[in-house]
Amino acid sequence: MGALTAGVASLSAVTDTTASLSATAATGGTGPYTYQWGRSLTNSAFTPIAGATSLTLNDTGLIPNTTYYYQLIAEDSTTATVDYTAVQALTQPQALSQNQFQQAAYVGAPDLRFALGTISAQISPNQATPLYNGMAVKVDTTIVQNGSNRIPQVVGCTADSDLVAGFILYDIKSLAYNAGDRIEMCTQEGVLYLFSTGAITPFTQVTLDLTTGGGVAQSSAHSGNNIVGWAIDGASAAGQLIRVHVQTPTFLFA
Repeated sequence: MGALTAGVASLSAVTDTTASLSATAATGGTGPYTYQWGRSLTNSAFTPIAGATSLTLNDTGLIPNTTYYYQLIAEDSTTATVDYTAVQALTQPQALSQNQFQQAAYVGAPDLRFALGTISAQISPNQATPLYNGMAVKVDTTIVQNGSNRIPQVVGCTADSDLVAGFILYDIKSLAYNAGDRIEMCTQEGVLYLFSTGAITPFTQVTLDLTTGGGVAQSSAHSGNNIVGWAIDGASAAGQLIRVHVQTPTFLFA
């Protein structure tokens, strides 16, 4: 039948924590064939995935916004093996709604879940320092774009840093803090839902637009004019409902 030849492996679907792959059967050699999937973060030194011995794979428990590499190895009855071409899978950023729990009924009302000045945030994949309740955190400069939403990512810092964005209250996803986990981050004051009057970059200072009766516009630096606070979410155009961390006067948020 000729030499053992690999089939073709491909990515079927991917979410923030899962990757699904499939492959065509090997040919040649001496059947029957056995298969083993391996995973790697570096496209080398693939680690076998326990139980992944068929032509399909549904890998779970992955880190959001992370690139994984998968390789399938086929073996025939004579123990000859052949490596399939590796497949790359980039998991999606973890999707967080603007409000994990409940949205205020009308613009300008304090959000019930965020009334204590908390926001849902995501731990940066670059975070190497263990995080714990009460720890000071700052906003990562790498803000993940997820469709039209911006996902705040945080890393630990010292409490006397000028870049303190808040403090960890508790983990709302798991008992351990791992890259990509959701956490609750406490800020100093409350959060309001307000409409944007134009494009707004996340974590920038915003001012009240008195002509719209409840809209906010992005300001440049510390303008001092009608400062409301800082935009937690970004807006791509006017008329979008965003969370505004109210601080008047305010401090450097990021």
